[in-house]
Amino acid sequence: MASFFPRRGADFLEWLKNFSLALSEHAAAWGILAQVASDLAAKVAAYEALYALATGENGTSALILEKDAARLALETQIREIKNKYIDYNDAVTDPNRDRLGLPIYDRKPSPKPRPTSRPVLEIVPSNNRQHTGTAINQASGKKTKPDDAYGVRYSWEIRDAAPANAGDLRHSVFRRKVSEVFDYDEVDRGKRIFYAACYENAKGESGPWSDIVEAIIP
Repeated sequence: MASFFPRRGADFLEWLKNFSLALSEHAAAWGILAQVASDLAAKVAAYEALYALATGENGTSALILEKDAARLALETQIREIKNKYIDYNDAVTDPNRDRLGLPIYDRKPSPKPRPTSRPVLEIVPSNNRQHTGTAINQASGKKTKPDDAYGVRYSWEIRDAAPANAGDLRHSVFRRKVSEVFDYDEVDRGKRIFYAACYENAKGESGPWSDIVEAIIP
């Protein structure tokens, strides 16, 4: 499933506040119950306060875990709002989706076929608690996308053992660029993490996954 949420915590918080504000301002015009918007706004405010505590100088491992759980719950709630009230709502125009921070889908069929290329995923430590992933073009050996790729889907998960399939990795994000920086919390240092990548076309159709790459969070 494609992810439209910013990955970094501070960026996600700003995106979240913008989404909630836009939903509150336009709920009536879009035929969305006011309770839906007000319930989300209350949870966003609670998350903002929790985020400040967890990322502040007195943040603890317990607070970080609570913050991460709250984020996952908010992501689930927003996906439900998007699926139920926005995606098939003719009152929500493309400019409205842009205001909400949601992707604007191309309604014209893409001439691009499903990618056939398989990237070689390179993962290197680039800083403390940070990895940089790069999808290398297998045919050319260069850091460029093949002609049949619109962008790259990166998937990852902190876990004790590699999954059977790359598609089973819990976290996923799509990017037009071939490199992505992954930041982690202090509590995650020294943990095993697994990554994979695949190319996607403009319709979100994916090609074959790379090998699963194991790393240790520095």
